[in-house]
Amino acid sequence: MAKRVATWVGLVAALAMASAGTPCRAQAAGAVVETRHLLASDATGRLPDGQLQALAEQAQATLDRLLELWGCPAQTETFGKILLIYDEPLRGHCTSTCFVRGQRGGRASGEPTRTVRVFGCAEAPLMLAHKFTAALMPQPDKLLRNMMGAISEMRLGNPMSFPACGQDVDDWVRSFARGGTLIPLGQLGPDHESWGMRDLGGGRLMALDRVRQLRAYAETASFARYLEAAHGLDSLKRLTRLSRTQARPWQEALGADLAELEARWLESLKAGGAGREEQAGRMARVMGRGFGDPCALAQRGVGLR
Repeated sequence: MAKRVATWVGLVAALAMASAGTPCRAQAAGAVVETRHLLASDATGRLPDGQLQALAEQAQATLDRLLELWGCPAQTETFGKILLIYDEPLRGHCTSTCFVRGQRGGRASGEPTRTVRVFGCAEAPLMLAHKFTAALMPQPDKLLRNMMGAISEMRLGNPMSFPACGQDVDDWVRSFARGGTLIPLGQLGPDHESWGMRDLGGGRLMALDRVRQLRAYAETASFARYLEAAHGLDSLKRLTRLSRTQARPWQEALGADLAELEARWLESLKAGGAGREEQAGRMARVMGRGFGDPCALAQRGVGLR
């Protein structure tokens, strides 16, 4: 079993590295750490001794809390353990990604079908809770998938993660409203293009418009937080469950259509914005700089003082 596990991890890591156009690096002997639900490896071969073990234990603790939060099973018997692969920062940024491949083989053999890659920041991974949620509850609709992932990251993840980037997602959205650049939620489709992104295949995505991407993700996170506060987490769980057979079942799960829910959310943001004008103004200045990644600027505090 241990030999098969090492083979699976090495193969998936090699394929992912090759698909990204990055040369594979040799794995150190025994560089696979197994937890209850994870198989962790280091694609860089440069993590200090004990760091991979620490990352695996931290990731398993996050996963345990997510399983409790959403009340869903890990399904390792059916789909295999989740591959957790540490890699170099992605284009200079710390982040995480999730790739769920066809699960037919997993059902038959228990071979892993779900991969979460952590790019940089091994001690405090970014977007890990978000991407674990995508691995636990696969959802083809990007809007619903990101709503659930945002709830997970805001509750259990790193506050420096995209799209909050160390700030408050509500302040980001207030800054968009202030500048007249809000994206109507109905324009955010189930795939990637309307989010300013492109699917390159094999779990690889490219951000074509980083500003639009931040607006879309921040609005989604703020909207999800409003829905949780107004309707409760059980309603979002029902939304996820019903979406398996219905396209965006807002009415059935939350008692209103998207237009009404969106109007209530924006009114709530407006009502809660008293005393937050300065913060929203700072976010507007970051978005209006016209150069640089707005998330990276916010994480470093550029333009916020």
